[in-house]
Amino acid sequence: MTGQGENRVDCPQTRQKHLSRSYAWFMWFLRGFGAVPQKDHRRRSFGFRCFYIARLFVVLTLILLFNAQLTFLFVQATAKLQTTTVVKLHFFSRSQFLMNIALGIVIFSRRSRKLPAVLSAIVKACVWAYDEDWRIFRWFIRYCWFQLLFLFGALFPVGVVLKFLTGRHLRENLLGTSLPAEVTSVAMITIQTLGIAFRIAHLSLVVITCGALGLQFRRLNADLKVSRSGKTTADRTMSGLLVRHYQLSELVGQFDAIFSPSLLLFTAADLVVVTCLISSLISSGQMEAAMGLYITQTSTDIIVYTTYTFGAILVLISRVVVAAYLNHQAIACVPELYKALQGPDTDKELKGSIKVTLQRLRDLPVALSCWGLIIMNKNFILTITGLLASYLVVVIEISSKNGACISPVGELRSMMSATTANATILTLE
Repeated sequence: MTGQGENRVDCPQTRQKHLSRSYAWFMWFLRGFGAVPQKDHRRRSFGFRCFYIARLFVVLTLILLFNAQLTFLFVQATAKLQTTTVVKLHFFSRSQFLMNIALGIVIFSRRSRKLPAVLSAIVKACVWAYDEDWRIFRWFIRYCWFQLLFLFGALFPVGVVLKFLTGRHLRENLLGTSLPAEVTSVAMITIQTLGIAFRIAHLSLVVITCGALGLQFRRLNADLKVSRSGKTTADRTMSGLLVRHYQLSELVGQFDAIFSPSLLLFTAADLVVVTCLISSLISSGQMEAAMGLYITQTSTDIIVYTTYTFGAILVLISRVVVAAYLNHQAIACVPELYKALQGPDTDKELKGSIKVTLQRLRDLPVALSCWGLIIMNKNFILTITGLLASYLVVVIEISSKNGACISPVGELRSMMSATTANATILTLE
């Protein structure tokens, strides 16, 4: 059976099961953090419930210990040397990143009780009757798995090896207790990696949902064009397509109600990390040197910090792009609806349904939001791009003005004196 030059298939149920399994894998990962309830409503024993709550408590305790150690190292470094903007940026970037994750886990765990039911409804609403739609959607799933595999298969092992190689024969204080540097560094990298893994699993649910529903809206828009051309079938009537659009829009709203608070926190955290990276890479070599406070960095810290920051940039771009894709596909039907509304063959009842749909799309945007404060669409992408570009220009301008008064001898002297401080200052990783 063919339609519009594309091959329809007879295995939509198999593909729905595949989508359900993809959801189940990432839900299982989030349950490991205690952030998602069990998938059934069976009455659990008291011991099981205590163990489930303990997982969330352990995760939050580790994050708080990470920030306590980070603060301790920062205070220890600034007590011995003058505090520089670079060190402050590193401290603030890491600290707020982990604290945002902790707060996001707590809020998400309180709002995720309906998540299994919402995801189940999304799986049932998705119809994969075309090979093209399924091929595109599989790339969304592969991208989600690529992020997790790259984190645990490449970034984490490389970070651990680098810390072991550079931290040998050094000692650090763990909240006042002297320990080998590689022990504390690896422990902090592990905690940070687990926090990033939670963010990736959270993002994966967003990517899969936006991809699945976006493709459903895309197929619906194609069916609307077919319906207007007069080649209607039982499943392509204009009224039936309007009802389906409403159903898909309701699923987007239910999904957004669960994810919007954590999306706000995580998006804000990523923006802070990006701005800190800009300041660190551009201003550290000029603004600090002009004040005689130039602090060098070891190659290990540069590699780990830069990689982690570009990972945050990738997560931010992925989240915003897939959300904008969903919104674009949901409102792409508006031109076709206006054409149908002006058509002479459209009856009054259908015109009334079209007007209701257009009014709903205008008053209730079909998109993910940051707790209702920001709508993630194309305009949001332009806003973020303009914000970061403006910040980049300002930092470069300030850096160039300060760089005009840099003395090469003074800069070299500062760099040589700062080299001995690397072991203390840049253990913030």
